[in-house]
Amino acid sequence: MQRVLVIRIGRLGDTLLATPVIEALRQAFGPGVEIDFAASPGASAFILDLDKRVNRVFPIAHRSTPWRLHRVKRALERHSHQFPYDLVINLECGHECDDFIRFVEHDKFLGRPLVETQHRKERHCVDTEKSIYADFLGRDITREAGTSLKLKLDTQQLLVPAGVKYLVINPGFSGLGKAGYRSHRAWPESHWLRLVELVRKDSGWPVLVNGTAAEQTFFPGLLEAPGVHSLMGSSLPTLVQALSNAQCLVSVDTGTMHLAAALATPVVALFGPTNPQLTGPYSKKVASKVLVSGVDCQPCVKTAAQRKCTLNRCMTGLSPEMVYDACLQVVPA
Repeated sequence: MQRVLVIRIGRLGDTLLATPVIEALRQAFGPGVEIDFAASPGASAFILDLDKRVNRVFPIAHRSTPWRLHRVKRALERHSHQFPYDLVINLECGHECDDFIRFVEHDKFLGRPLVETQHRKERHCVDTEKSIYADFLGRDITREAGTSLKLKLDTQQLLVPAGVKYLVINPGFSGLGKAGYRSHRAWPESHWLRLVELVRKDSGWPVLVNGTAAEQTFFPGLLEAPGVHSLMGSSLPTLVQALSNAQCLVSVDTGTMHLAAALATPVVALFGPTNPQLTGPYSKKVASKVLVSGVDCQPCVKTAAQRKCTLNRCMTGLSPEMVYDACLQVVPA
């Protein structure tokens, strides 16, 4: 039996975009391959712990902390000496995890610091990560792998009756409400309200609104609209079940978008300042639709243009009618 450690220490979206390696490993070594992950604590570690294909998760907070001062890193080091890894795959592009090669007992190591891995704006970040292991696991195997989850979950009680079709929308994103943070990824609440109106008028579907508990204050009118049910502040298992049974998710660029794609739920993704070629939904099993308004300054993330932006044309230019039409295109007939 092959034993593998995958290193990807990031937010939930980053973790979900790393999941193609799981299926690639299972195709290369068989379903009995033992896959461990070094991942961020919180939602990233939690979702991997729920995945039936993952053996063990080492939640690494503060990845730059020296090994001798880091309890979980020391536990991983001891574990690897007792059960050496046949393969370690470092999917990080930064240098913070370069020292795993020194402390983790292994036979074969892929990724930094042995090779420099850099994201390119014209290539999806998943394809960049795949380039680390494609030659070793097989290019055909790697090419076919998409984001996926195989979760062990208890049934959660949802806000809509069993058998009723519904839509999930995700208007919030990380950073919303933080002091000094410009909400360039936001779609106006008036647009969300119009989308709900279109859905209710045309299909009659209820609409579930996802977000953190803190985000409720940003969308008061949306949460009070007819036919809307709030998922805000719900647990991750509840969100997983809601997405798994939904007709479609409409979301701005955030981790929930990648969660739906990994669960094989159709996605309509609204992109503004960020680059969908780099971080768009990446599923091989279900249709997704990425919408961009096509203004000349797009994408602008982390540029002077974004810092100076006051109109947010790239998001306001996406009409609710356009978004609803996209929903109808991706929802199974």
